[in-house]
Amino acid sequence: MVSETWISAHFGKCSFCALFVQIRKTYDLKRGFGCIHTMILMIFNLILFGPLIPFVISQVVTGSTVRVDVGVMMCKDNKALIRNTDMATSVGWQTSASAIEIAMDRIKSEHLIDNIDINFIYVFDDCSESKAAGLSSKLMMDANVSAIIGPTCNAAGLAVVNLAGYYNTPVLTWGLTISSNFIDTSRYPTTVTIVPVAKSIAAAIHEVMAQFEWTEFVYVFVEDEKCGYFRDDLEQITADSNHTSLSRTIQIYDQSYTNLVRQLEKLKTVSRIFTVCLPEAGDIKRRFMLAAYDLGMTTEEYVYLFAGPKSTAYQQTSSTGEVVGIWKDWSDEPDGRDEEAKLAFMRTMVIVATPVQGDKFASFKKDVIERMKLPPYNCIEECKDKKYQEAAEYADQLHDTVYLYALILNKTIEEQGIEQIANGSNIVTRGAGIEFEGMSGLVRMNGIGYRLPNMNLANLDSNATQRTIAFMDIDASSVNWTWAILDERMVWDAYNGHVPQTRPECGYTGKSCPVNFFVDYLYIVIIVAIIIVLCTAAALIAAYLVVKARRDEELRLDDQWIVPHGMLQSIMKGRKESHHSSRSLQSNSTTTTGTTGISSRSVFFPETESQGFFIYMNEPVLARKYQLRVPILKADRAELRMLRSIEHDNVNRFIGLSIDGPVYMSFWRYCSRGSIKDVIAKSSINMDGFFIYCLMKDIAAGLQYIHHSPIRQHGSLTSECCYINDRWQVKIGAYGLSFMHGVEKRSEDSMLHTAPEVLREGLASGSQLGDIYSFAIVCSELVGHCSAWNLENRKEEADEIIFMVKRGGRIPFRPSLDEADEDINPAMLHLIRDCWDEDPKQRPNIDMVNKLMKNMNSGRSGSANLMDHVFSVLEKHASSLEDEVQERMKELVEEKKKSDILLYRMLPQ
Repeated sequence: MVSETWISAHFGKCSFCALFVQIRKTYDLKRGFGCIHTMILMIFNLILFGPLIPFVISQVVTGSTVRVDVGVMMCKDNKALIRNTDMATSVGWQTSASAIEIAMDRIKSEHLIDNIDINFIYVFDDCSESKAAGLSSKLMMDANVSAIIGPTCNAAGLAVVNLAGYYNTPVLTWGLTISSNFIDTSRYPTTVTIVPVAKSIAAAIHEVMAQFEWTEFVYVFVEDEKCGYFRDDLEQITADSNHTSLSRTIQIYDQSYTNLVRQLEKLKTVSRIFTVCLPEAGDIKRRFMLAAYDLGMTTEEYVYLFAGPKSTAYQQTSSTGEVVGIWKDWSDEPDGRDEEAKLAFMRTMVIVATPVQGDKFASFKKDVIERMKLPPYNCIEECKDKKYQEAAEYADQLHDTVYLYALILNKTIEEQGIEQIANGSNIVTRGAGIEFEGMSGLVRMNGIGYRLPNMNLANLDSNATQRTIAFMDIDASSVNWTWAILDERMVWDAYNGHVPQTRPECGYTGKSCPVNFFVDYLYIVIIVAIIIVLCTAAALIAAYLVVKARRDEELRLDDQWIVPHGMLQSIMKGRKESHHSSRSLQSNSTTTTGTTGISSRSVFFPETESQGFFIYMNEPVLARKYQLRVPILKADRAELRMLRSIEHDNVNRFIGLSIDGPVYMSFWRYCSRGSIKDVIAKSSINMDGFFIYCLMKDIAAGLQYIHHSPIRQHGSLTSECCYINDRWQVKIGAYGLSFMHGVEKRSEDSMLHTAPEVLREGLASGSQLGDIYSFAIVCSELVGHCSAWNLENRKEEADEIIFMVKRGGRIPFRPSLDEADEDINPAMLHLIRDCWDEDPKQRPNIDMVNKLMKNMNSGRSGSANLMDHVFSVLEKHASSLEDEVQERMKELVEEKKKSDILLYRMLPQ
């Protein structure tokens, strides 16, 4: 079925076609109500419009003229003033609309769309967002236009392109629509813009700063329809820059000469590089530069970079149509300062689109004004006002927008046929590769609907003649820079060949000029040099002595932890010597046991592959063996010195490290009762609830010290490294030595205490929360009076247990606490379960563990110390033995009496 857009494009607004469009819409709306409705509407369409189908086809075949309606949204309100922008002088209908007819003359002369009759429908939104939305809706729904040219302002334009995206109607923007949002094809897929957007201008400004190595600058602007958008994109692009920054942004509210002087005077002590964005209309630029001139801010230190989408640089068109310099005052009462203004503008640079200069552009602007008096505008009385005697600032862009639309129509009809001319998203892609010389300069379009601006950087030479010094091809925010003048001295010939610096040599205030001390202060320089040499020599000597002293101290401390293998004595040999010494002194009254200090009652546990016992400096020591040899680096030596300084009641003392023997061995203070694992295995003592509590409290106290020390965590806490001395005090050993733990291969039995997250992640050094888990496993051994996981009485092997712990799950695999004694505090069992929680974040830290354990004993009367508890138990036992002896003695006396009586009876009287 023929689309309504195609019919409207071919037959205009005839009543039959309008009826057909309405019926077609009704048909589309009711297609979902069932087959009966569909059949009835199809039959009605064939009866009513069947005769028209051959005529429609003949229109295409014969190639007769087809009418295309295009909406044009402009600003006509004489009083319109949007964000300090005079609409009449920028994009007003009275000063720009005839650019459409000028463009149509060019289109016809080039025979671009001979078979298309474009009918322009003018509506006036006056840059009102609400009016623009309403008028565009009427254009698209009621007038059924194939495209819309305009609006000319940002807010109104965004409202229209948003609506057009829904109706898939192409919108071609021009004028002041420089917001970077217009090139966001994901939001506005039917938008074509010929205006260099703010992001492109900001990228060009940033590139200029980079090329001349200006690291910071100030942005001065008047809030209008373009400068505010430049500021936003400029702030964003400089925020991401590595070589330049926007140091300050100054908005000018009052455009009077007095206020301009006041604002510039503040900036004099802030910067020398200024980017300026001012309205193109009027003489605000001239007043600004004259204010700078009067303040002495047009010396060779200053640069003013003017930027904008305007297609002219240092030229303006006078009221007589003459092209003159921007410094010229062509008002009715000139101020006579043209020469001073010209000197001031010689300190400026301008970023502009590729300009159309000279008589061609002047003739175009004059033609725009003249043709407004002719049909179809007939603007005679209305356009008599003086402000309508100069073409609008952006009339050239309106001309190029209409010409671009004709090129897109031509390309669309040739490649896809006339039915696609109202397809908005398709029109956008058809613009790809189009390039032409327009009145706004070279126009190059990409494939997503926006212009790839060719910007020029221009300035004035020493003769005040405009010249281009660089070309910039911009694609979004990337800039391709090409020098037009290769000699840098020629670029800055108006500055005597010197490039202005970001910060002058004497500073912004002129009071920071460097002083030539060698000339002005020769004697002071000599004296200071001598003092500096002496101080330097003294500092070097002091530094050498400090370094030497520190190195000597490190060597001394290293000697403390180094255990020579030759000084180690086998424990069995030491015991034999001790036994021999004690026999030789048997006849004396002394109790000395010999030079080794080993008592005959000392208990040494069997030596294993990872553990042994030696005599070092007449004292028994515990040795941990390492099967791998690793280089000891500077950081490792520092750690060993730190371990040597560790001292705490519940942390076993580190003696040193032997590195010159067959294997590396670390040495720790010998604890006579062995480890907790050994005590549990021997079952030599009956541990009640308080006894277990005291052992657990000692482990927690030692672990707390380790966690708050430079060691940070133990990493491999097991019951095997929790040693008990002769006073039943627990001391944690095997801590530190991280450089050995990283390469040491751990046995499966030693990994039974390892936290599940440490097993999964393979953390060789462990973690503090992992130590809490290990603490809980050790506590379960004490509570259950068994080895870790009661491995001897389980059917699972160690590797199976490790696998199930590592696997985790909703109900994680843990040791059983059901066999705990009745006198065990239930809060203690609850604490153990909290400590081995599957989620490390749910486990209490060591400070909380100590606090909870302290609270568990807060209500206990009597002794709170393990030894006091042991003595108390012994006293009670001794007292009960005494009572029992007395009772037995009584029984013995009674029995003796009975035996005496019996004997007396048996003997003869």
